[in-house]
Amino acid sequence: MEDKKGEIISLLMQINDPVLLEFFDIDSNEMLDEKIAILTRCANGENIMEIGLHILEKMPKDGIWDM
Repeated sequence: MEDKKGEIISLLMQINDPVLLEFFDIDSNEMLDEKIAILTRCANGENIMEIGLHILEKMPKDGIWDM
């Protein structure tokens, strides 16, 4: 698990997306493999808004959020 967390941290450092940085829960141990897959795609230029909002565990579930 620690290797996966390290990989996630490394990927997050490559991504400059305010939505991702605001709502990603770095302390969560849920969906680690899926998070790595989506973060890898984001690091390669894809938009989190189009491929994987469900990994943003801190995003309000009511759909109302303000940055």
